[in-house]
Amino acid sequence: MAKTKISVTVDSKLIEEIDKLDVDASRSEIVETALVRWLSNRRRQTLESEIERYYRELTRGEQGEDAEWAATSTGSLKETWE
Repeated sequence: MAKTKISVTVDSKLIEEIDKLDVDASRSEIVETALVRWLSNRRRQTLESEIERYYRELTRGEQGEDAEWAATSTGSLKETWE
């Protein structure tokens, strides 16, 4: 993966804490790992919001159909595991 050099301003106390850690990672690696996790969390939050919006916008009929499918799949799962 190609790398791009950036400059960031970080609280000096945070850098001191990071530097105290006994890890085999550079500051750049630590920042990159943090950014990957942050991006993953943002994607998860977006997906959860979209799912929540989907269920909130279901009509009563669609809610009933969803409940039926949930009951059917739960029953099938129970039979599979027994």
